[in-house]
Amino acid sequence: MKGFYGRILIVDLTKRSFQIEELPDEIPTRYLGGKGLGSYLLYHRNPQGVDPLSPDNCLIFATGPAMGSLLWGSSRYGVFTKSPQTGFYTESYSGGRVSEAVDATGYDAIIITGESGKPVVLTITPEGTLFHDARSLWGQDTYAAEDTIHHLYSTKNPDYN
Repeated sequence: MKGFYGRILIVDLTKRSFQIEELPDEIPTRYLGGKGLGSYLLYHRNPQGVDPLSPDNCLIFATGPAMGSLLWGSSRYGVFTKSPQTGFYTESYSGGRVSEAVDATGYDAIIITGESGKPVVLTITPEGTLFHDARSLWGQDTYAAEDTIHHLYSTKNPDYN
């Protein structure tokens, strides 16, 4: 289906590993848009009866096929997981530059599982992900943390690896 990349990224924080999986063509045509894809992945990836606060509960970021187009509302992404408050499916939507960054990586969805023993920053690329120690960000307010992240992990930074 046009508008989809046909790839998803699965990140395991516990193992500090990732894998890229091909998305079968019938999935995006049967489960349309970021909401359909995110819901499908959550249903099929979460273990039955998983505790919402368990490292096995998937956190899924998904964009839709209109992302990157000039259509109104196309710069949106959804986050899907099992809610700790209700124990049921939950979803949240946002827009702006994050959705564009997710789309630029060439994945239709990014699935995060596991837990990290220490704070971590992920940089997502078309080739996978890098894991960076984020302990230096702990205690910073939101604006300072954002500025530090942009400085340290921007591809425009000549020291970025």
